[in-house]
Amino acid sequence: MKAIRESTHISGFLYDKPLAEVSALTHCGEALCARGHSVKIHAHPGFEFHYLSRGGAYGWQVGGKTFEQKSGEIFVTYPQEPHLSGACANPESLFLWIGLKLGDPDADGSRFAKLLVKKKCRLLTGCQEIEPVLRGLVAQIISRRPHRGEAVRAYLHTFIALLEQRIRDTGPESGQPATRLPYSHSILKAVAYLQKNLDRRVPLAELASATASRSATNFCTRFSREVGVSPAAYHMRLRLQGARIALRQPAFTITTAALQFGFNSSQHFSSHFRREFGITPRRAILGDTHASREKTAKSP
Repeated sequence: MKAIRESTHISGFLYDKPLAEVSALTHCGEALCARGHSVKIHAHPGFEFHYLSRGGAYGWQVGGKTFEQKSGEIFVTYPQEPHLSGACANPESLFLWIGLKLGDPDADGSRFAKLLVKKKCRLLTGCQEIEPVLRGLVAQIISRRPHRGEAVRAYLHTFIALLEQRIRDTGPESGQPATRLPYSHSILKAVAYLQKNLDRRVPLAELASATASRSATNFCTRFSREVGVSPAAYHMRLRLQGARIALRQPAFTITTAALQFGFNSSQHFSSHFRREFGITPRRAILGDTHASREKTAKSP
């Protein structure tokens, strides 16, 4: 693993050829990018899929054209295709990405590659269910568990199956995925409610009531089906992301961040933080401080 320590990155990591036994996976990574972040022109031997977890209006340039990526969307680049970003003042953003050789037997994505080329896909909308798949894949890579190669292949097949399903849901004329709300009305209400209550754990019954759902059990099932994770897991992720941002402020210690975002203790908070981001809160603070100092040193 290579930690990303550039002035325009708050934190991040990159794996090149992460598993020797899974040759289809060329690279993967995650980065929390500062405002104004840009990527220099480069290309990859296989396909690359960039998922924008948080942020918006992120500009990409490919073949002389500019594409605007929004939260919950995947930006696709093709083998040996030069691409870059930075055409506009990009906002602070959280990205996950993966590189694949789709013709490799480990991925078994030849049909998927042909579909991508045929549809000329560039931006795939409404892909929130992809995020837990990417995070699960990275968690397997980081772990030293037996048979992790088999688990990573399973994640790759799931990733390809979900994207293929998404691409086939296209408009008849454009050949691009139809633009539509990523979730149903009740789930959007639930997401908004969770975002407004990051300082505590929201009981399932309360969340279901806030969306006028008659059954908490049925609501939970519907939420998990549409979002890809349970309401509790989704809320936990929102709280941890909020805490990570708060820790960049000098006034926030690990203890105050833990209490601010509804954790019983700093130990409880640190355990969940490390499970989500792969680093401890203290390591995140040191990394963010280092990036901030680098940025200040390079300023005229």
